[in-house]
Amino acid sequence: MFLSHAFAMGGAEEMVLNLVRHLPPRFEATVCCIHEAGPMGEEIRRTGVSFHVLGLNPGVRHPLDVLSLRNFISQSAPQIVHTFLLSASLYGRFAAMMAGIPIVIGTEVNIYEKKNPLHVRAERWLMRGTDAVVASAESVREFYLAQIGADPDKVGVIYNAVDWSQLQQTMTRDEMRASIGVPVGTPAVAGIIARLTEQKAHRVLFDAMANHPALASLHLIVVGDGALRTELEARVEQLRLRSRVHFLGARRDLGNVMAAIDLFVMPSLWEGLPLSMVLAMGAGLPVVATRVAGIPEVVRDGETGLLVPPNDSAALGEALARVVSDRALAARLGVAARAFVEPRFGVDGYVRSITALYDRLLAEKGVA
Repeated sequence: MFLSHAFAMGGAEEMVLNLVRHLPPRFEATVCCIHEAGPMGEEIRRTGVSFHVLGLNPGVRHPLDVLSLRNFISQSAPQIVHTFLLSASLYGRFAAMMAGIPIVIGTEVNIYEKKNPLHVRAERWLMRGTDAVVASAESVREFYLAQIGADPDKVGVIYNAVDWSQLQQTMTRDEMRASIGVPVGTPAVAGIIARLTEQKAHRVLFDAMANHPALASLHLIVVGDGALRTELEARVEQLRLRSRVHFLGARRDLGNVMAAIDLFVMPSLWEGLPLSMVLAMGAGLPVVATRVAGIPEVVRDGETGLLVPPNDSAALGEALARVVSDRALAARLGVAARAFVEPRFGVDGYVRSITALYDRLLAEKGVA
């Protein structure tokens, strides 16, 4: 059973989609949404997998909902419960433990420096009944071990995977640009694919575009949605960038998006390992990103991309200007990026690693 509070657009949700599509036949998957399906949940549902939406919201205001979740899990009787994202990591693991599920697995996809102290204490207790936690990067694992005090033998790294078929195009580069209002002959177009949240630091990117003279003609495609959309659109207006920043909302035609841009930006303040960035690297695009969490494990400064400090619009602007003004550098970074990620981040390798974990735990527990 793959368990999450809801399935919005993001890396963890992509992992569940990849798993239900590619798990070997010996595994029978069920997907459970504790609260609501979300847009990615509906895509997962369309795969034909057993899919359940419970409408629950466990927490301080609805403490009995965790018992309802336990009852559902108990009735479903899976051998493995694998949770994704914070709410399911807390309440889903607790419910699975109460239901007596043989194998309970969590995931940790970000470095959460601001994690609620109550959540930290809860996770420390939950680790007693957790068989494994899958971290998305080495840096995420190391931080989680230090924060939670978890048994290192229980926490392993399996890098998130990218389905390279997402790079397929249904429009040409010029058609895509025209469809979103990018003028013909625009010299450079950057892109960011991320939820519109504080974590992803769009405001820092906008400030960089507004303040660096070499970026005066740069256009930016913003893919993603979130709570800060209205605020970020207002910031773009304030900086007089409205004609050059194109908000597209959530999109799944990422091949068209990648074909329309010349470079990819990931200015996150904190992270795990952003899959949209890995996908862009697989598309052969030069990447400018912040030196946080798992990003430097993939973006090697000056080799497969350029790295800058987080929350530094001047440094970000300077790095973007380097890529925009030096086509040879951009081409070299893009070629090296593709060569680095293609053999390391495919879905098949990810699924093999996950199923090897399942098989090992099943054998250790003696579960037939």
